[in-house]
Amino acid sequence: MSTKKNVSKSRPVKTPGQEPVSAFDEMAERLALAAPVAPAPAESVKARLLARVRAAQTAAHGEPAVAAAAAGWRFESVRDAAGWFALPVPGVRMKQLSVDADRDVIQMLVEIAPGARFPDHDHTSGDEGIVISGDVLSGGRLLRAGDYYHAGPGTKHTEIVSPSGCTALVSFSVTGWKRWKAEMLAGSAGA
Repeated sequence: MSTKKNVSKSRPVKTPGQEPVSAFDEMAERLALAAPVAPAPAESVKARLLARVRAAQTAAHGEPAVAAAAAGWRFESVRDAAGWFALPVPGVRMKQLSVDADRDVIQMLVEIAPGARFPDHDHTSGDEGIVISGDVLSGGRLLRAGDYYHAGPGTKHTEIVSPSGCTALVSFSVTGWKRWKAEMLAGSAGA
């Protein structure tokens, strides 16, 4: 009797149309095919996973998931279409953010389309603002994102045009706003 051991050397097996496969790879493939099929996860697992993926995609695009505001808080977005109203001036719209009648202060977002002109107006009570995005030429000075202006009572705002479009946060008096709005609407009715 021979005492030789039957040692199988791992040598490549060539399958037609494929690269050679080692005996180890072939055994691993057979074991994988013989493994039982795992049950599908519960629908709740899929829903939670998809919610996490959507939240990650939203965060990656600079839009964090929106949570409900706690009592005493209110949030507004320039991207939210709700609340915007057009002025009787082509390419200009506004969004009222807050009104503090006790302090006679209103805050608004003002959006001026590229090339649009904002009408000249007097400041009976003044206003101030900061450019959030884009640029605006106001009183001979080009303001860009992050720039601030203050126009005191008795000043005149002239030559307001946005070369590439602009969004600004503007604060002024409630009484001044009501007066200016009435004049704008009266002017548009007569035009």
